[in-house]
Amino acid sequence: MSIIVQSKKWLQSWIVPWFVGGTVFFLVASTASHYGVTWDEPGYFHATELEIQWFADFGKNLLAGRVAESIGDDTIKTAWRWNPSLVPHPPFSRILSGLTKAVFSPFMDKFTAYRLVPALFFALLVTVMYLWMAAVFDRATGLFSAVSLVLFPNLFGFAHFAVTDMPLTAMWFLTVYCFWKGLKDWKWSLLLGVVWGLALATKFPAFLLPIPLLLWAHLYHRQSYHNNVFSMVFLSPLVMIACQPYLWHRTPTRIAEFILASVSRAYSIKTSYTSYFFGQLYLSSGLPWYYSFFMTAVTIPETILLLIFVGLIAMAWTKPQREVVVLFLFNAGFILVMGLFPGAVLYDVNRLMLPVLPFLAGIAGAGFFFLTRWLIEHSQRIMMLQRVKYLRAKLIGTVSLLVLFPPAFDLMVYHPFELSYYNRLVGGIRGAYERGLEVTYFMEAFTPKFIKYLNEELPRNAVINASISNFMFEYYQKENRLRRDIRITDKEDFDYYILLVRQSTFSKFERDWFTTIPHPYGAFRFDGVPLITIYKADQ
Repeated sequence: MSIIVQSKKWLQSWIVPWFVGGTVFFLVASTASHYGVTWDEPGYFHATELEIQWFADFGKNLLAGRVAESIGDDTIKTAWRWNPSLVPHPPFSRILSGLTKAVFSPFMDKFTAYRLVPALFFALLVTVMYLWMAAVFDRATGLFSAVSLVLFPNLFGFAHFAVTDMPLTAMWFLTVYCFWKGLKDWKWSLLLGVVWGLALATKFPAFLLPIPLLLWAHLYHRQSYHNNVFSMVFLSPLVMIACQPYLWHRTPTRIAEFILASVSRAYSIKTSYTSYFFGQLYLSSGLPWYYSFFMTAVTIPETILLLIFVGLIAMAWTKPQREVVVLFLFNAGFILVMGLFPGAVLYDVNRLMLPVLPFLAGIAGAGFFFLTRWLIEHSQRIMMLQRVKYLRAKLIGTVSLLVLFPPAFDLMVYHPFELSYYNRLVGGIRGAYERGLEVTYFMEAFTPKFIKYLNEELPRNAVINASISNFMFEYYQKENRLRRDIRITDKEDFDYYILLVRQSTFSKFERDWFTTIPHPYGAFRFDGVPLITIYKADQ
């Protein structure tokens, strides 16, 4: 009998996490082909191909006893350091994308095969969110927090792109989770060393992750975090180096070069990009100090944003869970403040602050827990409500519906333009556009539907100029997505001018066309806001 009871408990403990993770992965993977190829993906795809080819050659050389041919510095640099200006980040997520592409591309679209990895990272992130919140609060709060995380439109959009943003977001949150678990179990401390090492092999901001962790640990657990520190100091660097063959030679020098390049990006002409903020153009160094806070606040569904504030206020009354909420707050605050550091770069709306969102979802979960508990306690004092069956479940369901239905509806409506989402505090995408905020930036707006439109509507041998997007249309031609007879030029002898409405990149010529021609030849709009405009040469 005890075995049966234990089996039931095991099923109850694990069937929900597996169901949550599997559902999220299926949802993202099945919609991966709805988006255009994003700005960084062509370079990432090529770098991935080189790295996977290196693995294949390494296997052959290993069998032939010629390993030295694969691990020589020149060979490694050719495969793992192809173009650091286009692909400056460590390769962990690209290695995984290469594996899924190699395994699944015979059965599915090539781009979708690459994008299975961010879908997996997102599924892992949501699952860990459920497990953590269920352990600290209860299962209802865990499920609410997991679902709310899926309903962050920007985060859901980035779950589809084979770049480093979603992997870093997931690895940051997972590192913090392992650190928390490692306070009581040395085996989790060992796992922490591996996970943070993989985070270091994903993107530079992970180097700064110990700052909020150690501040929090010294405040709450100064006697019990030594195993975590030991693992992070001695195990994580080994994992980081093992994942990056480029670091196998001249290791200290190349790590130092990577850190220096990462902390000085704002001072480089190549990486000091402009942002369009309230109708003005800014470099990162000139942006208002509140930029990261503001852009995060206006791209979170307003009902969840409200619960975040409830969760912060509720820390005074949720003493058993307070330290975990403070841990979330330390990480969220630190990620937002990173934008103020010297050498930090900020552009692309909230893309570079994406790791803040899981921690804010966790704080919203705390707000949900406090609100539902308060409602349940007070409703039990009302005579009429005392007669209602399953009152607790009904109150929890009602609050969940009121909070989650609006963002779920927005997610459905915005798809596949989730990166253009703004909440109602600024009037949605239309209000953001009228106030001079960037409404598109990552080229995902060049959806398969748009490419199909060009293939069907442009005349034979048409000449197009797509300005900064020319490289993307050349890539689509190379991949046989865009008709071969269409000629692409960066000169003035064009028939059609295709303009991505990323106003931070407009030239004077483009801004004049955009502001003085109210009716272009064609335009792809969302809620009346142009994301792409097409002009004929004689307009």
